[in-house]
Amino acid sequence: RISGKGAIKNISTFVKDSPFDEKTPLSRVCFLVDRDGEVFDEAVITSYVGPNSYTGENLVEISCHGNPKIISRIIDLSVDAGSRLAEAGEFTKTAFLNGKLDLSEAESVASIIHSLSLTGVKAGVKNLKGGLSKEIRSIKSSLISLVASLEFNLDISEEDLQPDLLKQTRETVLGVAKKLNDCIHCFEETKMFQSGASVVILGPPNAGKSTLFNRLVNKNQSIVTSVEGTTRDVIEKNINISGLPILLKDTAGIRDSGDDVEKIGVERSFVEAKDADLVVVLNDRSLSFGDTKHIHVFNKLDIKTPDEKYDISISAKTGKNVKELKRVVYNSLISDKTKNDTLLTSKRQYNAIKSALKHIKDAYSLLIAEDSIELLVEDINRSITFLDSITKKTTKDDILEAVFSSFCVGK
Repeated sequence: RISGKGAIKNISTFVKDSPFDEKTPLSRVCFLVDRDGEVFDEAVITSYVGPNSYTGENLVEISCHGNPKIISRIIDLSVDAGSRLAEAGEFTKTAFLNGKLDLSEAESVASIIHSLSLTGVKAGVKNLKGGLSKEIRSIKSSLISLVASLEFNLDISEEDLQPDLLKQTRETVLGVAKKLNDCIHCFEETKMFQSGASVVILGPPNAGKSTLFNRLVNKNQSIVTSVEGTTRDVIEKNINISGLPILLKDTAGIRDSGDDVEKIGVERSFVEAKDADLVVVLNDRSLSFGDTKHIHVFNKLDIKTPDEKYDISISAKTGKNVKELKRVVYNSLISDKTKNDTLLTSKRQYNAIKSALKHIKDAYSLLIAEDSIELLVEDINRSITFLDSITKKTTKDDILEAVFSSFCVGK
């Protein structure tokens, strides 16, 4: 792919009898010729005339045969004709600078490329199609209208505040807060589909942690013996449950031990549990982890029954109810929120939404306290500024347009 003002002229130096010009987009099967004029490949070449291309510039795509020698020769000939190798992400950066994509759509390209699951890819495609941008624009439109009404009353209206203005402001602010909060909650789940979820198996010695680990990874990865303390270190393996990529971790048995090495293993178990997206606790109802999601699982159903209530009972050895356990694990990590169009796909977007929500909450507090309208407008404007970092920047003209759009024709 070659992009830039001279892209079409560039490829014409090594396309035999080039039919391409800078006025008409075209797709043709052409012969590629080397410096000595000899043909070295036949390729499908498609030209795009700016601004109607991915980058917004003249752009040419060459679909050649996959031999690395052919690809290398095309690159060499293009560089000889005046082009240079693109930097990482430069095509998408150029598209952004030329107004073909906003920041959220540009970031979605990276999420599509790097996602570890098809669901993560779909989330990126939704944003590439403008799903997130559309929602953020809608939220910003509500806030801009709000600022316009408040500033109109502060700077233009010679009368008291418009009837029900503060009531309508409270309703709008609460609605925006809910939408932003939903975005934040969705990010935690979308992130799992893109980079994977961490699931830790924890429990006392001989609870069957390694047996369950081997069952879930479908391989004898962990050593299983009847000797307590067999597992000393954290063992990891990537698996997939219903399209969700998971990094599964087997840990040392939780117990007091005089063995220094085993003590370190137990400490690592708790560290892994603290940082996990979900902890699967085997055969110990007393273990819980506060804010960390966890499920209590009774294992060894093949030889005994639980004497307490567990979330699910299984036999890792025979495989009984392990399929149901996978379903419980998935449902503990993922809700239906990822089916929405408003999906954050980067930490930068998450931080921007979080900051915007903070100022919206501050604005609501001012409304409840019936405090200064000037401060209220300031908090709403700050919220808009953080949303601007996801889509295009809001200008003063946007505010003025919202102020005067409600005027009668001729006023």
